Parts: sequence; C-alpha cells; structure tokens
Amino acid sequence: MIVTTSGSVVVTEGSAVKAVASGRRGFESLAEAIDAVAAVDALLASLAASRAVLMSEVGAWAAGHVEEIAEEWLPGPDGAEPPADEIAAGIVAGRLADVLRVSPEGAASLVEESRVLVHQHPRTLAALRSGKITYGHAQTILGYTCGLHRGGRTALETRLLRYARTATVAELSGIARIERERRLRTPRPGGHRRAAEGAPGAEAKAGAGAGTQRRQSSSQAGGSPAWT
Repeated sequence: MIVTTSGSVVVTEGSAVKAVASGRRGFESLAEAIDAVAAVDALLASLAASRAVLMSEVGAWAAGHVEEIAEEWLPGPDGAEPPADEIAAGIVAGRLADVLRVSPEGAASLVEESRVLVHQHPRTLAALRSGKITYGHAQTILGYTCGLHRGGRTALETRLLRYARTATVAELSGIARIERERRLRTPRPGGHRRAAEGAPGAEAKAGAGAGTQRRQSSSQAGGSPAWT
C-alpha cells in the first residue's frame, strides 16, 4: 500500500495476486487462465490511475515550490533567464524523464494529461482505477472531449464511458469522433446558430488532433499501449 501526501492510496488487488499464484502452480482450465490475465490487466489499469494521481500531484507540488526548484537552474551561455515557473517546469520534466526513460517533452505531456484526467474527468479516472477501462480508453476520452464546453464535455464523457467497457480503443475512437461532430453541429439553446455552426469542422479536427497528439505524447511518456 502506498499513501501520498494528499491521502491517495494504491492497493494491490488480491485477485491479481491470486492470478499470479495460479499461474505458478498451473491452471486447471482455460477459463481460469483467461480470468488470471483479466485480473492482471485490471491491476495495470488501476496502477495507471494511481500513477496519474501521483503525476498530477507532482505538477501541483512543483507549482507551489517554484522558487525552491528554480534554485537548481544553471544559466545558459547567453545568460538569459526565463520565468521561474518555466524553469521549475523544465527541471521537473527533466527529473521525470530520467526516471521514466522518456524525453522531457513526453514527461511534461504526461504531467498535463494526468492533471486533466484527475481534475476534469474524475469519472474516467474512477473507471480506470476500477479496471473497467484501459489507459488507452481514458486517453481517447480525454482527447475527444478536449475543447468542448463543460456541459458538452460531461455529456460526451458519459456516453463514451458507456461504450468503453466493451469497445476496443479503435472502436471507441470512431464512436467519439462521430459523437463529437454531432454535438458540434447541434446549436446550443439560446446560442447563435451562426456561432454554433461556424467552426464545427475546425473544432472537430482539433479534437481529433488533440486525441492523437495526447495518445502519442503519453505513449512516449510510458503510457499503457492502446491495443485495438
């Protein structure tokens, strides 16, 4: 069990431990073997959720200790000094990149992705923690809800979570693309039709691009592979 400063807890699933033990002694049936794989996969999803919480907390801690972190910065040859928050963010990304064996850009993307997952998508985080969806599903939901107004983001997240329990990541991405475009084409009550219809193509494209970029960045940063 791991307890963080904010009280977040990571618990090793008993079913996964039993699954490993069963594998060591030999499975009695195909069903038992498949259940063991499923148990470990659910544990991986739960650990991905716990890592997201920790990564978000790292980002929050760094934001509150900018001056302390920035003291480690060494000026470049040109003597130029960027803002303290940029210095701190760069140092944190560099440290994470070392331990995760990824690029600093990938580490920074993972911190931001984790922040969004924890603070804007608690239901997706809960589904990931319970093992009902994979990290690839969570990335898809984050990508396709990005840029929508709060009501639209919540509605789309709700619908996608319903599909995510049985759909592959590729199937969920296709559903998300259609649902996002449908919502962008529908004017909001009380809004101007012209405003609602003016940029759906651009926003839909941006949403799909954000989803792809988010998945690529997190893949660089050690995210779980999005099996299709």
